[in-house]
Amino acid sequence: MLAPAIIKPNKRLVTKNMKKANIRSEIVLNSRQLFQEQGYSATTVRQIAERTGCTAGSLYYFFEDGKAEILQEVIRSYGLDPVHNMAWVTETESLAELVDRLVVELPAFFQKVSKQLSWLALDKFQLPQNEKNMMRKFPLSLHEAILRGIRLHVADPEKSRQMSWIIYCSLYGYIEVFNKIGLVVAEEFCIKEMGETVKTAVMALAREG
Repeated sequence: MLAPAIIKPNKRLVTKNMKKANIRSEIVLNSRQLFQEQGYSATTVRQIAERTGCTAGSLYYFFEDGKAEILQEVIRSYGLDPVHNMAWVTETESLAELVDRLVVELPAFFQKVSKQLSWLALDKFQLPQNEKNMMRKFPLSLHEAILRGIRLHVADPEKSRQMSWIIYCSLYGYIEVFNKIGLVVAEEFCIKEMGETVKTAVMALAREG
């Protein structure tokens, strides 16, 4: 019986694909630096291309949707993908355990987002509609992750939805408010106390009916 033929990879094709991946990574890295230096709105495709050492036309070869697609990849490069960061929600054994972990993990995640994407916060009211639509998917996917975890422990769809928004809005609002006034670790109302308040509200809702 003849041994199956071994198909060797095409070295030229492999090398070509590696070069493409490297150029794409360079574009993302240089875009990230430019966005941090001068903001998203002030950065042009031409500037990104010049820093990368390619033409604007070449850049569109790698990113057909231009800056909007690059922005999405830059955000991913920070490791801020909600689906990935919240994958653990399906591993909890009870609603109480889920909420306990959410009140620790979510504020830390929100602070990380706020810090690493501070350059984008300055532009959020000036973003083109395409970018605005893309950015709306970020909080919605995070909410979906929270809701997915809650549904494992709460059968009532309406209660699950209410709980997910209570958790999301309360913890996000806390971080936003205290970041804005510079009191993230305010003794008057620390995040631990906020977490206990959220848990009390969620568990009370779970016991209703």
